Amino acid sequence: MRHLFTLLWGLALLVLVSGCKDEHPESSLFNTRWMLVQVEEFPISLSSYGDTYRSYIEFTGGINRTTGLAPCNSFGGSFTSGKEPSVLTISQQAATKVSCGALSLETKYLEALPRTVRYEITGRELRLYDASNSLNPLLIFEDRTSTE
Repeated sequence: MRHLFTLLWGLALLVLVSGCKDEHPESSLFNTRWMLVQVEEFPISLSSYGDTYRSYIEFTGGINRTTGLAPCNSFGGSFTSGKEPSVLTISQQAATKVSCGALSLETKYLEALPRTVRYEITGRELRLYDASNSLNPLLIFEDRTSTE
């Protein structure tokens, strides 16, 4: 009888703990498609420049490769993440050479990436910072993948 009570208590505790699952777990830096939502002080919205809302970056763990889409061109390069949490450096990215109306925004985006020295992930938001110790990020991304 005592073992049955212990078993039932353990099952009830397990059900209770599994019900406390976070609806929006923190995203991982690696193998996540990070959608660009802000370049320096300039927010990117669905109405901005047409297709810029599709701009993203992905960090592929294990091989330390970046791939992405800027407002006009696709790009790729490499990155390193330090032994200390939140340390991140991104190489200069190689990009295709298509012209579009958002080229100045793209230039700011691609020039900000190699200035990155650290990152923060809060929930589903990724912020990249330069070495100035500023509280203002260079770039802000969101993980917009479904959590369902």
